[in-house]
Amino acid sequence: MNLNEKFIINLQGKSYVTYEGLLDLAHQKKLRSIEVELIQIPSPDNNMIAICKATATTEDQVYTDLGDASPQSVNSTIVPHIIRMASTRAKARVLRDLTNIGMTSYEEISLDDNTTVA
Repeated sequence: MNLNEKFIINLQGKSYVTYEGLLDLAHQKKLRSIEVELIQIPSPDNNMIAICKATATTEDQVYTDLGDASPQSVNSTIVPHIIRMASTRAKARVLRDLTNIGMTSYEEISLDDNTTVA
């Protein structure tokens, strides 16, 4: 089981795996299900931070991890979609554990509006 290089993004000299690549590899490892639970709803009281918990299940193991997103950790086009970004980040983190990929996922990093991908 290999990660296809088309799922790796180079940004400022560093490599990141995409969520799509993690999901592809997870299916190769017999991913049975992935579920997300919203742990914290963004509000002014918590600085608009959304937190999600993702649980991924294979034939014989269960993996769990968290992801968060806030207006400070995403670019301006994603701000209206904070909950979905927290969900994607949680899923990316749990799939990194399931697939034994130590590389940070592209979806986990904070990008400003001027960042370009190589």
